Amino acid sequence: MPDIKAFLAERSLDGLLFIGDSLCDSDMFYLCRFLAGDQFTLLATERISLLVSGMELGRACKESSADEVLDTTHYGIMNKLKVSGKPVEAFRQVLIEFLQDHGMKRIGVPSRFPSGIYKDLLDEFEILIVESPVTKWRAVKSQTEIEAIRCVQESCQYAMQLAIELISNSKPDGEQLCCKDEPLTSEQVREVIEMALIERGCDAVDTIVAGGLQATDPHIKGNGPLPANEPIVIDIFPRSKCSKYFGDMTRTVVRGEASAEVKDLYKAVLDAQLVGLNAIKAGVSGKEVHSRVCQVFNDYGYVEREGKGFTHSTGHGVGLNIHERPSLSETGEILQVNNVVTVEPGLYYPDIGGVRLEDLVTITAKGCDNLTNFEKRLMI
Repeated sequence: MPDIKAFLAERSLDGLLFIGDSLCDSDMFYLCRFLAGDQFTLLATERISLLVSGMELGRACKESSADEVLDTTHYGIMNKLKVSGKPVEAFRQVLIEFLQDHGMKRIGVPSRFPSGIYKDLLDEFEILIVESPVTKWRAVKSQTEIEAIRCVQESCQYAMQLAIELISNSKPDGEQLCCKDEPLTSEQVREVIEMALIERGCDAVDTIVAGGLQATDPHIKGNGPLPANEPIVIDIFPRSKCSKYFGDMTRTVVRGEASAEVKDLYKAVLDAQLVGLNAIKAGVSGKEVHSRVCQVFNDYGYVEREGKGFTHSTGHGVGLNIHERPSLSETGEILQVNNVVTVEPGLYYPDIGGVRLEDLVTITAKGCDNLTNFEKRLMI
């Protein structure tokens, strides 16, 4: 765990306060490893202290990594509720007592902090809105985190293999693919992917199986019959139900005969990704990696950036969120050992379709460790 004490000392803060649910707030989960869909309070000083409801006390004590877990009944919330008749007021009183018990006077809160509670605390404490340091700390993974990501990436590859096998076993029938004399659809391939991931203890939301001109939009999910002889983009980004870490990978395939234009796009994307992978190492900026990838596309004559061509960044961090720091983009920061990032160049043209390839890698001092061990083959 990074040095919270140093962060607080630099800003003359007594503590860093979070209020929310750790199902949505990955910073809170990172600090305490307690997953809850209901709101609770986390106070970070030299120690991590939680304030939870009475219903969550037992589970929080057993599951969280916090140094201290208290519940609202410890501060007499039921008596306060009887007096005020207002749950919000009762919680406000409990929260103030909790913070006072922990010696808080000057408190930092992230910009997403609940505005109503922020206003309630101003009469009792000095409150400063700060950029949460946890988001930055999360960018550098521990070996335990890297292994968790490696594990979910293996599940991701397993699902990709099943998806590509299904497409490979289909037959071109005119302009579309058919399986057992019925059109093969994006929905059917996505179902195979999602079922495979469920079997392996993963969630999959918004998996992309987009063929033909649908793949011109990098984030469209895809629907309906899949086309023959045109590129099909498959982008899978599952999250482990156990560790809560994500994996991420993309492959583009064609069942049938690819046009010369599609083959050219694929070669350019493959070469750009190789250049990006070779450029990555600790001490290099994400901006530099992105610039080198863009140069490959420029050299191939694919210079467009707005609306078509290479329309997105080269990559992004992956961890408790599918998109987190650092980025491989025009504003990408210096890369550090044990960052985990995607390398996913792509080209998109409205009259051709889209091609994207994505690997997930861990950054090392001299390069990167590719967590993705899956072939790149256009024609299947």
